[in-house]
Amino acid sequence: MTTDAFRSHAAATQAEINVTPLIDVLLALVVILMVTAPLAIKRLPLPLGSSPIDLPTPRTLGLSVLSTGELYLEGHAVSRAELASALAIEAQMPKPPVLEVRSDADTSYANVVDAIAVARNSGIEGIRIEGARAK
Repeated sequence: MTTDAFRSHAAATQAEINVTPLIDVLLALVVILMVTAPLAIKRLPLPLGSSPIDLPTPRTLGLSVLSTGELYLEGHAVSRAELASALAIEAQMPKPPVLEVRSDADTSYANVVDAIAVARNSGIEGIRIEGARAK
């Protein structure tokens, strides 16, 4: 054999890689994944509309905060103390209402946060903040 023939024969034998063990391992991993994947999925039962659930809509109270700092509960002007006592009474009801807080577009952040703090301190848990209204 010549040296050129020996080199090409040696290069050809080194280029061959046995891929059978690699394929065996990959197939084993695929089988393991196929068996364990359904066990790992947690199912969450959802109503599909066959039995409509009639949830009662919660009672709402409207609280308007004006740019001047005035408070209106259900359209009636109230002070902070009157608001606190009225909301404390409402919070003691068997089904407490949801408080919808509305404000003018130019109402300061501090006035809105103060009104929400009065509501939270009165025991109202459900508070919904509506977008600011333009005048």
